[in-house]
Amino acid sequence: MNNMKKEDLIKLCRYYKGEKECPFHDGRHVWWKLELYAVNAQDKVSYGLSSTMIRYIKERIWQSDSGWTTSWDEALQRAKELYEIGKWNSGYIADKEADISIAF
Repeated sequence: MNNMKKEDLIKLCRYYKGEKECPFHDGRHVWWKLELYAVNAQDKVSYGLSSTMIRYIKERIWQSDSGWTTSWDEALQRAKELYEIGKWNSGYIADKEADISIAF
């Protein structure tokens, strides 16, 4: 487990800045929540997706709908793209045919 202080871990976050409640009302709320989980797990070690964030996306989002046709590698790449631009749409992550323009 990482021994960094919470304040140092928060500095590695794009969206979570230590607030008690999420300030976002758009797709960024998902990233805020995932960064909060990562900080609490002492797992935020870069400006990218942490293993806690990736595990949550895989277990709770990608695997939650058996009808999805996207491979895990493709879904992970799409999640990384959305994280970079601060948008979220599980349909974009899940559907090979989806265009990134559907993200909010």
